[in-house]
Parts: sequence; C-alpha cells; structure tokens
Amino acid sequence: MARPTLELRAGEVVIHDGSMSRVYSKLNVEMGSAYLTDQRFMRFKQSTGLQLLIGLFAFLMKDKPDFEVELGHIKSFARGKQGINKNVIIMTLDDGTEYKLICTKFDGWMQAFEEAYRANGRYSLTALGGDQWATQPLS
Repeated sequence: MARPTLELRAGEVVIHDGSMSRVYSKLNVEMGSAYLTDQRFMRFKQSTGLQLLIGLFAFLMKDKPDFEVELGHIKSFARGKQGINKNVIIMTLDDGTEYKLICTKFDGWMQAFEEAYRANGRYSLTALGGDQWATQPLS
C-alpha cells in the first residue's frame, strides 16, 4: 500500500503509524493505515484499486483521510473483538460516534496514544482497568 502524503500542521509531530483496518460490520472490514500525531488521529482507507485503475496518476492525487479526529474529541478507548482477534480498538468520540479498528499491535497503539496525549499537554489518558481508557482535559 502506498503511504499517503500527510499534510502536517505547524509544529505537529507524528507519534505512530501503521496498518489499521476499519470494521463496519462482522463481514465488512476495510483495509487501511492510520497516523497518530500529537494533535490528531487520521485513518486512511487502502486505495490499491484506484492505483491499479489509473496507474501512476494515483500517486499525484492527495489521499484524504477516511476520518480524522482531534485528540480532544476522543472520549474513550476500549479493547474489542472481531471474531477471535482481540487486537481491536474501539474509539468513542465525545459526540457518541464509535469507530472499531483492527490493528496488528494493540499494546503498541495504546502506548502511542498515551505518548500523544502527553506530548499534546492539554489532555490525559487514564486507564480505567478492564482494557478501558478515558480521556480528560488537564486543568
């Protein structure tokens, strides 16, 4: 999969990236990649079909995230399951929107989220036990 071209904001730093699939239902999973910065989380869907269809011109087009979330809008995280796979992050936003994401290294991603919140300096990520985490603004 070709890496998307990220347009980082001034002072924004990439903390972690890797493959991450988005689960829409038990039978509908879309491959992709994700990037975590000290300001936001971005998930890109895989565009190999587009690359095969239009060849090199696909590389000239800028990939847009499937979804993008500011760290301050993420309310909580939990470990989920997809079949027998337990490397699933359930991300809940402050408006109630929920994303179910399959990653290869669950613990690595959660450590990266902790690092991103520390680097951001405006929010903290607190372990609630039982594979659940909550975010809260720092005073």
